[in-house]
Amino acid sequence: MMKKVIFLLIPMGIFAQNKPFDAVKTQERITQYIFSKPDSARIYLDIMLKNNHLLHDTVVAKNYNNFGVYYSLTAKHDSAKIFFNKAVSKYAKYPKNKAGSFINLSIAHRNTGDYKTSLEYLDDALKIYESLDNERGKAIVYGEMASNYAYMIDNKSATRYLLKGIEILSKSDDKTDRKNLVVQKQKLANIYFKLENFKFAIDLYEECLPAMKEVRDLKNYYLTLINYGDCLTYVKDNTKAKKALMEAAKGLEDFHNAEFISLAYSKLGKIALHEKKYDLSGFYYKKAFDGIKNTDSFRFMLIGAEYIQLLNQIGDFEKALGIIKLVENSPNRKTFNAEDQMFFYEVSAVTFKNTNIKDKGIEALEKAIIIKDSLAKAHKESTTEELQAKFQTQTQQEKNLFLKQKNELLSQKVSAQRRNYILIGSGIVVICALGFAISRAYWLKHKLEKAKLREAEIEKMNLLERNAYKKRITEDQQQIIQLREQELTSMTLQLANLQDQISSIIENESSGADSKSNSVKSSLQQIIKQKDYWKEFSIKFGQIHPNFNDKLQERFPILTKNDINFCSLLKLNLSNKEIATLLQISHESVITKKYRIKKKINIQDDNEFQKIISEI
Repeated sequence: MMKKVIFLLIPMGIFAQNKPFDAVKTQERITQYIFSKPDSARIYLDIMLKNNHLLHDTVVAKNYNNFGVYYSLTAKHDSAKIFFNKAVSKYAKYPKNKAGSFINLSIAHRNTGDYKTSLEYLDDALKIYESLDNERGKAIVYGEMASNYAYMIDNKSATRYLLKGIEILSKSDDKTDRKNLVVQKQKLANIYFKLENFKFAIDLYEECLPAMKEVRDLKNYYLTLINYGDCLTYVKDNTKAKKALMEAAKGLEDFHNAEFISLAYSKLGKIALHEKKYDLSGFYYKKAFDGIKNTDSFRFMLIGAEYIQLLNQIGDFEKALGIIKLVENSPNRKTFNAEDQMFFYEVSAVTFKNTNIKDKGIEALEKAIIIKDSLAKAHKESTTEELQAKFQTQTQQEKNLFLKQKNELLSQKVSAQRRNYILIGSGIVVICALGFAISRAYWLKHKLEKAKLREAEIEKMNLLERNAYKKRITEDQQQIIQLREQELTSMTLQLANLQDQISSIIENESSGADSKSNSVKSSLQQIIKQKDYWKEFSIKFGQIHPNFNDKLQERFPILTKNDINFCSLLKLNLSNKEIATLLQISHESVITKKYRIKKKINIQDDNEFQKIISEI
């Protein structure tokens, strides 16, 4: 019906424009070039756009949709959203097509990090497919939902939706469904990769890659090569990884997709960095960053962070600061992936530390710790086990079905020969049954032992990971405390110096008897009284060591408030002279004060006393 409408309108277009316009052939060219040569497709897209007034709404909508695909392929996702929205409007009377545009619109929002809106459009698409009883459409939606949840670090939800999609597509022999099934398995491999189950991920990638090549799904083939190559680096197969990534980078150039080309080069940069080939790593990372910085890709922060990490390692901190500024000024900064944000803040903190920008360094570390805390709540292993259990169950069911069919055939054969071989047959059955029972018992025992070993291994890995995580958190927090202590000590010493200067002026002026000297002396004394330096110090000290006073008081109730305040100065490792200057007392008075406090808490040794103070 659609083609008939188009053909009816074509003569009108020729007559009106006085130039040939063949909508069918133009559309064929778009289909031919859109994925392999997007820039060539763009020429024909523009031709269709100019002739929108001659075409049926469905054809116009399809062209808008293709425009959206073009901008997605060239990593201009905001432009893609505009055209996908146009397609949705034109498909108002065609629910199936409208659902497809909702999916495309969802992907465009996901590519800019707007997962909430992306899921809302997918939900709209799912409702349409459910009303149409369209199983393929539902499976595709489940796959895209899984991608969203994977980026949101919700692997359990991602797994659930993927398995729902795979279940639907596995029941079909349709070529398109088989193609979609491969894509969903590839997404499953990505989740296994994220969960650090590298062996299973690699097996799935190697299953998907030839299937994608066979159906000429080249874009997904090259994207899968990137993940495959990245995964190989974690099992130390760098040679194979580099080969896969180079093939991906070269192949993606035909698609003119700066985003994914940059991603491939960044992975090559990471390998070179691990191999300590810093010049080569810098070459790849510069290529990756320059390629992605003019896109609106959510991967911009990750590639930027990896580039900063390299620059920190080679000591080019000024260049690293420039990269940090570009990432921080990105309009999509707030929608970047949580793991990428954490990594960015960690490497930025290193840059700030080495460029003596302490405030920003502390801020970056604090942000990284907050994100780490939120990510720590994810239970990766449980999801892994869930995945394995479900797939192992599915595989076992298939094996059981095969065995059942085989047993049925054997039973028929035995029945046909029952008259002559009933005793032999019975004996065989008994022996087989016994053998099966023994084999099954052994198999179950072996499986149980394997499961226990696996459980013990996972628990050990969990423990190691938790301990490592706690250590990282502690180290980061300790670094923050040290930096803040340095700032407070510096402020305290400046304060002491100021008070010392003021006291010196007062002392000098005291030798004069004139009214002017007395006036100066009075003014300076008033300044000291008015400015509550100790209060300011106490506030800042409490921010760094919030429980110090309470813990010291709890351990040694005999100590007075003045004693505890004095101990807080010792906590900062200030010298007796510095404390004397700060408190406006003599050096001997400081020694006496320390002696009296030690006597109160029944401690004689200076080192032991200082150790107690430092540990509280």
